[in-house]
Amino acid sequence: MSTISDRIKKHFEGDIHILLIVIFLSIIGVVIQFSAKGRLTMDGPLIPLQHLFKSLLILVGGFYAMGIFSRMDYLKSTKYVDMALFGSWLLIGLAYVYGREAGGASRWLQVGPLSFMPSDMAKLCLTISLSKMFAARQADPDAYNPSVLVAICLKIGGTCFLIFLSNFSTSVIVFGTSIVLMIFGRVPWRTITLVFSIFALLAVTLIFSGVGQRSATIINRVEVYMNRMMGRQSKEEIEIADQGSNFQLKQSLYAIASGGMQPKGPGNSQFRFHLSQAESDFVYAIIVEEWGLIAGILLPAMFMWLFWRGALAISYSAKPLGGLMSAGLTFSIVSQAFLNMFVAVGSIPVTGQPIPLVSAGGTSLIFTMISIGYILSVTRDKEKTKLARRP
Repeated sequence: MSTISDRIKKHFEGDIHILLIVIFLSIIGVVIQFSAKGRLTMDGPLIPLQHLFKSLLILVGGFYAMGIFSRMDYLKSTKYVDMALFGSWLLIGLAYVYGREAGGASRWLQVGPLSFMPSDMAKLCLTISLSKMFAARQADPDAYNPSVLVAICLKIGGTCFLIFLSNFSTSVIVFGTSIVLMIFGRVPWRTITLVFSIFALLAVTLIFSGVGQRSATIINRVEVYMNRMMGRQSKEEIEIADQGSNFQLKQSLYAIASGGMQPKGPGNSQFRFHLSQAESDFVYAIIVEEWGLIAGILLPAMFMWLFWRGALAISYSAKPLGGLMSAGLTFSIVSQAFLNMFVAVGSIPVTGQPIPLVSAGGTSLIFTMISIGYILSVTRDKEKTKLARRP
C-alpha cells in the first residue's frame, strides 16, 4: 500500500483531495462509457472493447499530462500563454473552414487518426492569460485604463467570437469564466459591467443576424425551451414536439425517472439505445438510470467538492496569479459539468456540453487533465507556505 502511495506522490504533486476526486470521477467515466456505448454493439462484437481500450488509452495520457503539469512551476510554464492563445485562434479558424463537420458544426481538426478540438485549448489559454493580466493589476484598480480595457475586450472577444461560430455553449462558459476572473481579480465593477454589457449585446446581435453555424439552432432550442417551460403548447403540439425537438430530453427524463429509486444496475440501461449522445451529452441520465438517485446526488457533490478545493487556493496561494488561475480553471470545469446535468433534467436548453472526466471525449479530457494539473501545481503553494513559516 505504501508503495502505491509513494508512486502517486512521485508522479503527482498538490492537493490530495483534488487527485482523489479526479480518480473517482475517471473511474465513473470509464464504467459508464462502456455501458452507454452498448448501443454500438450492433456494429460488431469487438466494438465495445475497442471503445473501452480507446477510453483507457486517452485516460492514461490525460493522467500523464496532469502529472507533468502538477510538478511544473506554473509561473514558468505559463510564460508564453499569450502565444498559445493566439495559436489556438488560428487552429479554431482552420477547424471552422477545413475541419470535420459533426452535428452541423465544424469544431474538429483531424490530425491523423486523432480529432482535435481547438476550442478546448483556447478555453485553457484564455483563463491563464486573463489571470496573469488581472494578477498584475490586482493592487491597483486605477490600472484599468482605456488601453487595458481594449486589451481585455480583444482577448475575450476574439476567443469567444471564434468559438461562437461553431459552439455557442462553450463560448458562454468561456465568457462566464472571464467574468468570474474579473470579479476575483478585483477589476472595478464599472469595468465588469461595461464588458458584460458590450458582449451580451454583441452576442444577441450575432445570433439574430445568423452569424455562425449554430445561430438558427440556438434560437430554435431557446424557443423550444421557453414553449415547454411556459406551457404555450397544446396537447397535440406537445405530442409532436415529444417526437421531434423534445425527443432526446424526454428520453433523458424517462431514464432518470425509471432509475431514480430503482436503479437498473451497471450495463442494464435501456434508454442508451434511444439517446443519440448517451455517452456524452446525456451521460448523467444514464448514470441515474443505472446507479440511482444516490449516484445522481453524489456526482454533483463531487464537482462541488472539486470547486471548493480549487477555490481554496485563493486564500493560501503565495502569488495572486496562482489563486486566480486555480479559481478560473476550477470554475470552468465545474460549470461545464453542471450545464450538462441541468440539460439532462430539463432545467436549461440543450447545450451539447459533456461532463468533464465522465463523458466520452478525447481532447476535452486531455485539456481538462492539463487544467487540473495546473490547479494541483498551484495547490503546492500551501506546502511551500507551511515550510516557510517553520522556525
